[in-house]
Amino acid sequence: MKQSTFNLGQFIKDYVMYFVLIILIIVFSILCKSTGVNFMSLTNLSNIVYQNMYLVVIGVGITIIMLAGAMDLSTGYQVSTISVVMGLMAKSGVEFILIILTGLVLGVVLGAVNGAIYARLKVFPFVITLAVQYVLHGITYLLSDSKTLRDFDSGFKFLGQTKFKLTDSYSLPLALLILALLVLIGSFILNKTYFGRNIYALGSNPDAVALSGVSVAKMRVLVFAVAGIFVALGSFLNASRLGSVGSQTGVGAEFTVMAGAMLGGIKMGGGGGKMSNMVVGVLIIGVLNNGMNLLNVDQNWQYVAMGVVLLLAIVLDTLQTESAAKRAKMVAGQPPTATEQK
Repeated sequence: MKQSTFNLGQFIKDYVMYFVLIILIIVFSILCKSTGVNFMSLTNLSNIVYQNMYLVVIGVGITIIMLAGAMDLSTGYQVSTISVVMGLMAKSGVEFILIILTGLVLGVVLGAVNGAIYARLKVFPFVITLAVQYVLHGITYLLSDSKTLRDFDSGFKFLGQTKFKLTDSYSLPLALLILALLVLIGSFILNKTYFGRNIYALGSNPDAVALSGVSVAKMRVLVFAVAGIFVALGSFLNASRLGSVGSQTGVGAEFTVMAGAMLGGIKMGGGGGKMSNMVVGVLIIGVLNNGMNLLNVDQNWQYVAMGVVLLLAIVLDTLQTESAAKRAKMVAGQPPTATEQK
C-alpha cells in the first residue's frame, strides 16, 4: 500500500491565511486591552462574523464566478437593487415568502444577463459588468427616490435579527446558522457535483470543457445565474439584519469580497482555490476593520490599511499564477521564459 508523505511546504501554503487570521486576533486582543475591550470574547468574535455575513454569502457566488475565470463588478449594485426592490415590497405589505422568492428570481435574472452578455460577446466581463453597474446604479436611485427605506415589520427582520440565548452573556444569531448552511451548500456544489468540476475546468481550461461536449456559453450563463442566487440571499440577510435599505446598500461589496477571496487563495484567473479560502480572507478583512474601529484608528488610516490588504491580495494571486505556470512547464519539460527566470 502506497503511503502518503506529509509536505510541510504545501501545508503552510494551504493554511497560511488561517495562521494569519489567528495571529491578527491575538494581536488585536493584546492591543485592545489598553482600551478595556475584550477583543477575543465570544460576543465580539461572533459580531465580526455577524456583521460580515452578507459579504461571505455573496462571496460564495463571487467565488464561483472567480473560479470559472470571470469577475463581476456589478455585484454591489445588484445587492442594492435587489435590497431596494425587496424593501419596497415589504413596505407595501407583500408576504415574506413572496419577497424572498422575488429577490431570488431577480438575482438569477441579473446574474444570467451578465453571463449571457459575457458568453455572447466573448470578452472579459470587466467592462461588461462595469457597464451593468452603472445601469443598476441609476435604476436603484430611481426606485428608491434616493431615500432610505426602514421601519419594516418583524417578519422581514426575522432571519437577520433573531437570536437564540445560549448563555447569560451570549446569544447566537440565527443568521450565522444560515450562513454556515449556505457556505456548505456552495462547497458541496464545487466539490461534489459535475457542475462544480466544470466550474474549475472552465477557469483553468475552457477549451477542454468544450472538447468534453459541454457548452462553454451555457456554462458561463449558468455560473453567473447560480452566483445570483447567493447574491440575492446575501442581500436579504443584510437587509433583514440592518432593518433598512437604500441606494448605497452593498455598494463596494464586490471589491471587499474579491480582495478577501484573493487574499485567502482564490485565483483571479480561475481554476484554483476553495470556498474556505474566501471565507478566511473575508474574515481577515472583517477582523482588521473591527480591530481598528475598537482602537479608534482614524478612518483614513483604515482606508490605507485596506488598500495595502488589496495590494497584498493581488501580489499573492500573481505569485500563485506564476508558480503554477512554472510547475506546468517543468512537468512538460519546457524551459522557463526570461520573465520567469527573474
